[in-house]
Amino acid sequence: MRLTRSLTLDNHDYVLASAPSKPSVDLHEVYFEFNSAEITAEAEPQLRELGAALRDPRLKGSNISIGGHTDAIGGDAFNQRLSERRAATIKWYLVDNFRLPPANLHAVGYGRQRPKNRTDLFAPENRRVEIVNETARTQAQR
Repeated sequence: MRLTRSLTLDNHDYVLASAPSKPSVDLHEVYFEFNSAEITAEAEPQLRELGAALRDPRLKGSNISIGGHTDAIGGDAFNQRLSERRAATIKWYLVDNFRLPPANLHAVGYGRQRPKNRTDLFAPENRRVEIVNETARTQAQR
């Protein structure tokens, strides 16, 4: 005997997760120098690629989350403000340079709460901004 699963839908508002997704760019993190919210020269090519991808007409109206992060050096309040500044820096860079609608770009700071490198909370890779297309997640959850 074999166990199977079935799914019954009686509402036609669902979007399947396997449906073609909106375009995306293979960039989800921008890194920062210690104690800084300034965009580095190394980040410029990534941000140009990101901006061009977000201008794609197929992404029009998408909600993009820009999450700022820090390493564990410094106090909680300081790191929270720094992470918020990092997220805002990227948001306004994209608005100013690519004319993206600010209402669709949501900057949020996480401070040091979500390290990328959990084994070394002081590692440079924890100083970053993550870019996520939230629209794809919202549609897949319907």
